[in-house]
Amino acid sequence: MDGLTVTTTAGPVRGIRANGVRCWRGIPYARADRFAAPEAPVAWNDVRDASRPGPQCPQMYGNQAKRARLSLPDFAEDCLSLNIHVPDGATGPLPVYVWIHGGAFVAGGGHSYDGSELARDGDIIVVTINYRLGVLGFVNFGAVVPGIPSNLGLRDQIAALAWVRDNIAAFGGDPARVTVGGQSAGSMSVSLLLHAPAARGLFAGAIMQSGAVSLIHGRDRSEQVARDYMAALGNPDLAALRSMDLIRLFEAQGAAGAANPGTIPAAPWFDGDLLPASLAEAVAEPAAPVPLLAGATREEIRLFELMPGDILPTNWPALEALLQAQLPADHAARILAAYPRDKAGRRALATDLTFLMPTRHFADRQSGQAPTWFYRFDYRHPIAGAAHGLDLTLTWPMRGLRAAFARGGPMRGRRAALGRRMTDHIAHFVRHGAPEPDWPAYMPDRPAVKIFDLTDRVDIDPDGDRWRAWAGADVGAGLTTRA
Repeated sequence: MDGLTVTTTAGPVRGIRANGVRCWRGIPYARADRFAAPEAPVAWNDVRDASRPGPQCPQMYGNQAKRARLSLPDFAEDCLSLNIHVPDGATGPLPVYVWIHGGAFVAGGGHSYDGSELARDGDIIVVTINYRLGVLGFVNFGAVVPGIPSNLGLRDQIAALAWVRDNIAAFGGDPARVTVGGQSAGSMSVSLLLHAPAARGLFAGAIMQSGAVSLIHGRDRSEQVARDYMAALGNPDLAALRSMDLIRLFEAQGAAGAANPGTIPAAPWFDGDLLPASLAEAVAEPAAPVPLLAGATREEIRLFELMPGDILPTNWPALEALLQAQLPADHAARILAAYPRDKAGRRALATDLTFLMPTRHFADRQSGQAPTWFYRFDYRHPIAGAAHGLDLTLTWPMRGLRAAFARGGPMRGRRAALGRRMTDHIAHFVRHGAPEPDWPAYMPDRPAVKIFDLTDRVDIDPDGDRWRAWAGADVGAGLTTRA
């Protein structure tokens, strides 16, 4: 036997071998009718070809439906599949890293992240997944149309983790040593899975890169957004929603996005079912007590200054309005006083409000009940600075001129060494529940932060005045209703 044909709970699959890794791509982990909860995939008897990735969820970034990507073979509603990368010749059950891609909950796909190098060099199994996005996965239609479950995209992620629990041993993995990780929307998903009772026991560690529980929708906002969709669609019933042409749903996503500037037109929400009922409840309830590695980039907001659209607050009036709407006046004033009234201060405040402080606050809470490590990514792109997503260009294989431009240069020398140090820490965390020993734990009385740059260092309580001004409070653009 060559180890490439493996029998899953739904049927046998055959992968490929390349560059020291065995890969299986496009394995169905679930199936789902439109706007229905995921369920077990349809079983098969013949050996299924698992050499190519499955289609991504239909998707659209921005509000122009003409830019929606909907068509086979690359995009299809039947998209709930995953990809597995196993070091060739591995012996004994290996720990598993399940990666949840980002993309503002409206875009992206698992196969964009080739886990081969991380699996081979880190001696771990890497799994990447697709899940439903945008109008198909993260709109609270159930608030206005009975019979639609909440947070379908998160339910897909839980179904994928359950599939890993039930099947990964057949690929040489250890279902008791699964770490779930993600970046941006993937990081926020991980933070929500840590609060989802249905996900308890499906993973033993978590990695959060840029994002936590506050950058989603409150229940009232989710219902308001759902009504925007329904109005754009002509208030259909469930049968009509399930049968209508896909492009109409994305035209409605564009209309909802235009009606809700400053946030995204589809996002998880606090539903009181799969998740807590509010941000306050999520903060008050302990998350799953598993080891956590978390962090953010130093200038997250720089990406959103460069991108088209208006999905996050980037200017002083918008930032001040959010703080004043969601915090007591004296608390909002203390936060604003911690930032100089200049470009650097505005960028620091926008970064802290959206990504850095919510992620650090999550680490603050988690460190009281489980081992926790925190980082800040300071490596700067010559144009975009230490922007949101820049860390991905160093920790996942991205090749070609476009990738070199995105990371600020070719992947060699000190830049490549930084990427290796980061992935070494990630793999060590997946294997042992802790990064390598030169990264001290983050503790409430000694908040040590690993600073990743061309030369790394450890700082104790960096930007402590700003952190103390926030005092553990989070605000979010999607947590209030429109004025």
